[in-house]
Amino acid sequence: DLSTAVDQLVSLSPPAKNGLILQLGDYFHGDSHKNQTTKGTPVDIDTRYTKILAVGIRIMKRLIDRAAQKHEHVTVINCIGNHDGQTSLLLSLCLANYYCNDPRVTINTSPSKFHWHRVGSNLIGVTHGDTVKMNDLPGIMACDRPVDWGSTTQRAWYVGHVHHQNVKEFPGVTVESFRTLAGSDNWHHRSGYRSGRDMVCDVWHRDFGKQLRHVVGIKKIRSLQGK
Repeated sequence: DLSTAVDQLVSLSPPAKNGLILQLGDYFHGDSHKNQTTKGTPVDIDTRYTKILAVGIRIMKRLIDRAAQKHEHVTVINCIGNHDGQTSLLLSLCLANYYCNDPRVTINTSPSKFHWHRVGSNLIGVTHGDTVKMNDLPGIMACDRPVDWGSTTQRAWYVGHVHHQNVKEFPGVTVESFRTLAGSDNWHHRSGYRSGRDMVCDVWHRDFGKQLRHVVGIKKIRSLQGK
């Protein structure tokens, strides 16, 4: 599903110089061979942790390579989620090692919960969202990146964690949480979560900010797969 979604979104995106891949956290549902989150909550995943790691790393590499076919330079940010606090760091370190001799690919390996990406007059903040409320993110951006805040005119936060779409506009910055392509596990299904499943590609202009959004949902993905 991820591969099909990225193939579709990359084909729709313009041949921009810079491509930015934002993995907003919980890419791995569990964080160890015990089939548990970082805090120890049991979750429904494949019991073979080695296979989970191998498949997860291989898929992310494929997504990066696909983006690199379209963009001159690709930057990758893997957020640390509350489900995969350790494994997400392992993912970034593995990718950084693989692409260490490729000047066209940059892997962010910072262990911080907050990440930043600036291009032209645009400032983008990225976080999973499990440790902070959406209303506090504008202040964090202004405090942590005062020079970038003062030098940009378009600013946005990309947030995961809640797995549903929610957009809030604050003075000077927009904060948005996103859906996930993943299906529901037993706990989320029993808890009544029924968010849609999709993946998005935002097109930003270095001077004028976000210009366009492409969305590919799970129904479209199944159609592209011939299912």
